[in-house]
Amino acid sequence: MSANSTTLPLNIECFMNDKDVSGDMKRTDMEALAGHLFQRVEVTLRQCLEESGLSIDDIYSVEIVGGSSRMPALKQLIEKVFKNVPSTTLNQDEAVSRGCALQCAILSPAVRVRDFSVTDVQNYPIVVSWDASPGGESAGEIEAFPKNHAIPFSKMLTFYRQEPFSIRAKYSGNIPYPEHNIGTWFIKDIRPNTEGKPQKVKVKVRVNLHGIMTISSASMYEAKESVEPESPEEQQQKEPQVNQQKSPEQQQNETETPMDTNNGAAPEEGDKDKKKKQSVKSVELPIESITNGFSQVELNQFTEQEFKMIASDKQEKERADARNAFEEYVYELRSKVSSDDELAPYILENNRAELVKQLDDMENWLYEDGEDCHKQVYIDKLAQLKSIGEPVQTRKVETELRPVVIEDFAKSLQLCMKALELIRSKDAKYAHLSDDDISKVDQAFKSSYQWLEQARVKSATAPKHLPPPVTVAQIRQEKSNFENTVNSVLNKPPPKAPSPPKEDKNAGDQQNSQEQNGNQPQPSSEKPEENMEWSPTN
Repeated sequence: MSANSTTLPLNIECFMNDKDVSGDMKRTDMEALAGHLFQRVEVTLRQCLEESGLSIDDIYSVEIVGGSSRMPALKQLIEKVFKNVPSTTLNQDEAVSRGCALQCAILSPAVRVRDFSVTDVQNYPIVVSWDASPGGESAGEIEAFPKNHAIPFSKMLTFYRQEPFSIRAKYSGNIPYPEHNIGTWFIKDIRPNTEGKPQKVKVKVRVNLHGIMTISSASMYEAKESVEPESPEEQQQKEPQVNQQKSPEQQQNETETPMDTNNGAAPEEGDKDKKKKQSVKSVELPIESITNGFSQVELNQFTEQEFKMIASDKQEKERADARNAFEEYVYELRSKVSSDDELAPYILENNRAELVKQLDDMENWLYEDGEDCHKQVYIDKLAQLKSIGEPVQTRKVETELRPVVIEDFAKSLQLCMKALELIRSKDAKYAHLSDDDISKVDQAFKSSYQWLEQARVKSATAPKHLPPPVTVAQIRQEKSNFENTVNSVLNKPPPKAPSPPKEDKNAGDQQNSQEQNGNQPQPSSEKPEENMEWSPTN
């Protein structure tokens, strides 16, 4: 009706007792029926304008964000109160994202935007009152948070007390709540000081982001006196000044004869009465709260009960899952055992009939005495059935997979046989293999071939209702052992050809230099030899 002002039909089939309901309504009729609600909306809008402290001219625009606020009647009320046509440029889904983008721009140092902020306020004033102390402060109260005070916000209240006291908080003025009282808080473990006088107590009152008022903390400040140790400067001032420069004769006299610096005078008053320093120690005080909601003790009890219920639900779910698993296995196994395409060929007829009867009994028990049993009962009965059904299922799987793995093993043997033929024909690919290597491959081939043929014969003659004489796992293991033995030999790389000896580079350089020097005349410092003959007679 927000989009259409014409009369709209209303049809409800089989509304009650197989009766159909039909009618019609138009927007003006609906607005007349909800007239008292629209009056309350108008009062709220005028109160909002009044409490904001703004005039009509101060308001640039009124944005309506989605939902029922865009009803034509509400638009007319907004225009009537604010003298401004409401804007609908922002959808409900875009409001949060646009606000986040604006906040990012405000926080970014690289973007310059106008200051924009949203401040939550306390709609109703809160008054805090306290008890009187014997021989001390009198009872009193204060409006801690007036109406439209910004939140979240904290305030510190200071008291001088020597014993525990209580603080109460309530709403003042006209509020739409039946109960004005917010709660009572008891500040405990307060004691007088050593002189029996009251001590300073600071209580932190806070209204959080959700408008909930609490006493968040309370501290007692104890004043203590302690003796302040003398500083090194003060000690030096009190020492006698005997280190002044003097003549050598005076120094010699002072060295020979000790000098009494006190001269019988009385000690100073500063030495008798040492300075005292006053220190303040903060002590956190326990707080017990009594509010309209649950106390901390009650919350702990309810939390414990919740954990117990969660554990009970988990246990019930596990029990139901175990029961469903048992029921599902009963139906599945009975269906497969009764089918010739599934498990019937892999079990004897007598055993099959007995198993079907046992499954029928399990089904009857499940819907009678076993309707509400413990989880472990279903687990045990499922394990009992699986001990009978899984061997039959295993025989079926073995029978289906055995030809496939035998064929794979035969292909590996065929590849090995081709490699042996190449070796016998002196193929260059295997020319580097020794006789021992070739013999090792040949023996592995013959042994595995013989084992596979025996396994093939045993598998072909074995009945399906008995455990297989050779399992798929055994065939795969034998194939893996054979391939590891053969491949370690056939994939052996040929030895590398010996590399030519490397010439000594330094020797070659020296030889080249000598050859070059031999072609050029070299100056010599030796004397030329003389042609002299030597004989013994000389």
